[in-house]
Amino acid sequence: MKRTIALLVILLWSGLWDRAAAEVIEDVQFPTNTVPRTGNAEPIELKARLHLPDNAKYPLSAVIITPSSGGVRTVREIHYAAALAAEGIAALVIDSFASRGIVNSVHDQRLLTRWQSGNDAIAGLRWLSRDERFKPERIAVMGVSKGGIVALDTALEVRRRWMRASNVSFSAHVAISPGCQWINRSTITTGAPILFMLAELDDMTPVQPCVTRARHLRETGNANIEVKIYEGAHHAWEALGAKPHFDPWAENYSRCQVWIEDDGTLVTANEGTAIPRRQWYEWAKRTCVKLGAHCCGGTPELKQRATRDIVAFLRKHGF
Repeated sequence: MKRTIALLVILLWSGLWDRAAAEVIEDVQFPTNTVPRTGNAEPIELKARLHLPDNAKYPLSAVIITPSSGGVRTVREIHYAAALAAEGIAALVIDSFASRGIVNSVHDQRLLTRWQSGNDAIAGLRWLSRDERFKPERIAVMGVSKGGIVALDTALEVRRRWMRASNVSFSAHVAISPGCQWINRSTITTGAPILFMLAELDDMTPVQPCVTRARHLRETGNANIEVKIYEGAHHAWEALGAKPHFDPWAENYSRCQVWIEDDGTLVTANEGTAIPRRQWYEWAKRTCVKLGAHCCGGTPELKQRATRDIVAFLRKHGF
């Protein structure tokens, strides 16, 4: 496997982080996790970037960062990776979009599904676990929006079974502004700690369904559930600005309420009506998807606080 290694010194200023940090970045590739007779049956060579602390003392704890619908962005995924490396924690940023020749899925969620992203995360977990530089028992997963959904999905036992991944598991999950409206009915998790990081004013992935989801996961037996709600924040607060941006063409699933049964069947949460699995997108566009959502407009103080909360959560659980 070819690796391109570059030593970069990144100064994270304007209040986004509090000290200069040197990191080593490796460009790496590995195959995604494939599951026969599913939407991820064909092998894909994944492109990823591994952020390592300079002068690292191995073995390291690590975090896999899976992208939001906006793709891998410097202000978001790369920011978190650099911040983790500054704290002595490795970060593997998986570019699920570039690996498939696409840019983002903000305006069409069919371009990259949560199933594909989830299998990419599992592939990253397996890849890191085989590398002696990392502690296989201290690998977490995190992401924003679509990436946050992946962080939650990979904690579920039913999803791990679907992905043929019952022999591996993440030791922590950080879900930033995940969508909690289209979810598995099952709430049985691996028991690994989960941090929900939610934006108070989010009109794309609203707070309340995630608060309810967190409560159900806790009631089912996972006592390691934390919820943080950031006042005044909008979706994708990592992008700074004087005010949030409105995208009139963004697909907004906030009105969708769907259960995913253990056999993969889709049903409406309110009526219990079956949704044709192969026509899920057409059904959603017809019944509950609307166009338009606000994002961004975060402040340096909010971004710094959220970043510190992630590090504190990971430290609390042995990273």
